[in-house]
This record gives sequence, structure tokens and C-alpha cells, in this order.
Amino acid sequence: MIVGIVGTGEGVDALARLARAAGNTVIVGGGRAPEGFAEAASLPGLGRDADLLLLAMPPDRFREVVRELDPGPAARAVVATRGLEPGSGRRLSEILVEESACLRVGALAGPILPGEVRRNSPCAAVVASPFTEVTRLASEALHSPACRIYSSEDLPGVELAGALVEVLAMALGLARGLGLGVGTQALLVSRGVAEGARLARKGGGDPRTFSGLAGVGELVACAALPDHPGFVRGLALARGEGDPAAAALCAALLGRVKDLPITQAVGALATGRARAAEVIAGLMTRDHREEFDA
Repeated sequence: MIVGIVGTGEGVDALARLARAAGNTVIVGGGRAPEGFAEAASLPGLGRDADLLLLAMPPDRFREVVRELDPGPAARAVVATRGLEPGSGRRLSEILVEESACLRVGALAGPILPGEVRRNSPCAAVVASPFTEVTRLASEALHSPACRIYSSEDLPGVELAGALVEVLAMALGLARGLGLGVGTQALLVSRGVAEGARLARKGGGDPRTFSGLAGVGELVACAALPDHPGFVRGLALARGEGDPAAAALCAALLGRVKDLPITQAVGALATGRARAAEVIAGLMTRDHREEFDA
């Protein structure tokens, strides 16, 4: 099978390695291919030739690149980028359908960590799509002794989980940067799961999805790896540095559901509207509520 991967960076390298380990031909487009992998002559050509497309470009460039790629009605494509479109707050699979003739779409999420893929450490992820053909192809593209791929029909839930995990990873890095303990991190993970369930429920997804690889699985990796990108961004927030991209993501999530206190806190720090001590105090002095109150 020909697996076309669109994007740049370490994430593309990890996907390319996993696809090759699963016995596929890998072609990379949208930037310089990682060493040892073929580079597409053109994006439209890759869109036509690939049996499955894995789209790993940043959310702020996703719409632009999809227009250039121009996948047709026969294409099968999986979003392998976490996040929502800045400004509109749209899920990236929705943009893919809006901007092309491609209808058979899915999303991939979970703790596929580039450094660990390079070390051949086992990993796993979940691919979600309402089309069984897409989940089957994604499994064929990536499933091997090095990587387990699970399937789900909950496309909205997996995409929203992937977006929220980016924010929660920053919250974990923030806690570490402020010198707070593992109890605080446990609090953020457990209440983050509650935010994920609330977000999924309001966004048309399954609240259980955040308890799986797309949510908790990724959060465990964030808490354990000090060089996780989201964790590193949280450390920067603890130092008082702003993060416009994080602010945009938080705004997009809050545009869907207002009652996301951790997301609100990270957004306030990312925009410079609050100090870290104020944000932590605000979280800890919220009104009492039942633990599993929706």
C-alpha cells in the first residue's frame, strides 16, 4: 500500500517510520522528506496516488494545504494533527471535507512519540472514522509489532480529545514549572478527563473517548516526558511567556463549551491576562461540586 504523509517535522518522521515498519511504501509531501523516505513530486500527485493520506500539517496551515493537495472523491484521508482551526474553531476533518471532494475521512490521536518511535519502543494510537474502510486502511498503514492501532467510530470525540490534550499538557507543564507536586498533576489529569467528557458530550462525541488513548493515554505521556512539546509550552507559561497559538486553541475550545476551567486558566495565562498564582488560586477556590457532575 502507498501511504502518503503530508507535513513536516518529527511527527511526520514518526509516522513514516511506523508506516514503513508495517510494510508499506511511504511518500512524503508538503516539505522535505525525512532521510531515507521518498519525496512527492507534487501535492496533487500525492493526493491522487496514495491509497491512504495521513495529514500532519499544523492547524493554521491545514486549510491552505488541503486546497493545494486537492484530494478527490476516491481519496481516503486521516487527520494526524491535534488541534482546531484558529479563529473558526472548526475540527480539521470538517475543513478537509469543506475544502475538497474527499469524503472518507478520519482522525488519528494518541501517544505516538517521535523519540520513542526512533528507539523502537512500542506505542499505540486510535483512529476514528464513520467509514470502516478508513479505519481498516489506517490499521494496515500503521499497525505492526511496533505500534498497535485501535479503531473507533467517534470522529468528533477523538478530534476534540486531541485538541484538549494540547491544553492539558500545557497545564501539566505549568504545574511543574511552578514547583507544584504530583498531587497537583493528578488533580489536573483527573479533572482534565472531566473536561474532556464535557467537551465530547457537547461536541457530538462519546464522553468515554477521553478516557482512552486520545485523552488519558496522551496525558500519561505528557506527565512522564519533560520534553513533550505541550509540557515544554507549559513550562514557558510558568515563566510568564505568552503563547498566542495556545490562546487561540483555548478560545476555540471555550467557544464550544464554556465550563472548561483548566482551559480557561491556560487561556488566561497564554494571553497574559492573569498571573500564574491568580490562576491556581481561582481553580482551587471554585465552588464545591459532585465529582462526576456533568
